[in-house]
Amino acid sequence: MEQINVRRIKTTDYYDIYLLNQELGYFYPVEKVKEKIAYIVENTKDIILVAERDNEVIGYIHGSPYESLFFDSLINILGFVVKEKYRNIGIGSLLLNSLECWAKEKGYRGIRLISGFERLNAHRFYQKRGYVYIKDQKNFKKIFD
Repeated sequence: MEQINVRRIKTTDYYDIYLLNQELGYFYPVEKVKEKIAYIVENTKDIILVAERDNEVIGYIHGSPYESLFFDSLINILGFVVKEKYRNIGIGSLLLNSLECWAKEKGYRGIRLISGFERLNAHRFYQKRGYVYIKDQKNFKKIFD
């Protein structure tokens, strides 16, 4: 594998993130992606790590603190994608391992995530890395006008 650098996201990464989001099926406007990155970096305790090759962001993982009244503090993965042409060569594992190390250093008890029912390759990826399938869920949202 060529040299891959994992680092924290910068606002200037917005266009690469915009393209990666499209690979996940999210067509959020490019300017809003830029604004969101700045907002998250400046106003939250989230961490977003990117995998970079030759000054191109080819993957990212977004972790956010998950606090509940029934378990210790966890990190919730909100987004995780590697550019299609760079999949299956270890970049996803590199990003996931980097997030896990950061979470351990910060005192979190573990990591949780929700993965789409149809994403069977992703499920196998997580299970190979020690993640345990817990339950089926339905996700709901309400958008305010």
